Amino acid sequence: MDELGVIVGVTLCCLALTRAVPAAPSILRRSRARRGGKRVRFAQVTVYYFARRQGFTCVPSAGGSSLGMAPRHHRARRYSLSQFAHLRQVSHRQHLRQHLRREKLRARRRELTQNGTVPSAEAAGLTLADVSDDDLDVGQVEVGDYFYLQPLPTKRRRALLRASGVRRIDAEERQELRALRLSREQCGCLCRLTCEPRTCACSQAGIQCQ
Repeated sequence: MDELGVIVGVTLCCLALTRAVPAAPSILRRSRARRGGKRVRFAQVTVYYFARRQGFTCVPSAGGSSLGMAPRHHRARRYSLSQFAHLRQVSHRQHLRQHLRREKLRARRRELTQNGTVPSAEAAGLTLADVSDDDLDVGQVEVGDYFYLQPLPTKRRRALLRASGVRRIDAEERQELRALRLSREQCGCLCRLTCEPRTCACSQAGIQCQ
């Protein structure tokens, strides 16, 4: 099952380093010794894993089928800092490979169809499996510079939800998300120069005229 890993807590290890103190230290020296003698270091990372669900907690820039997660995690794991750094690097590289593979597939389809102007049965039959690792220039891309959250099209979000076991995708969410996006674009009232309380949306909502 597809799942999300969320870093909820980081275990801390506090180390207090003691120093030899003179017989009659001044208050200033004691204060400096205390401030300089304490260190806070991260010891472990705790990752909680959640199953993927249809969202209702985020608003994508277009379409519906928003991505969310189950209200409770189904497992948790602890990693050392080095283990977690390696895990993230492997995960980011896998995502990068998938992204480059999709880009290569789109490029091949555009080439075979002359940018979509000519129908091609060969292009329609191409899948991600037809793009080998040898076709990817992963070594030319710095994973740390590349990796960031990218918006996904609606079709891709629906595929992720189905792969996670979501059998029924609520179609009404699309209209709700569209209404939310429109409401965010229409911010404030329509007053010009002076406020008209009878028609001012801000005044009717009990806030200062915008």
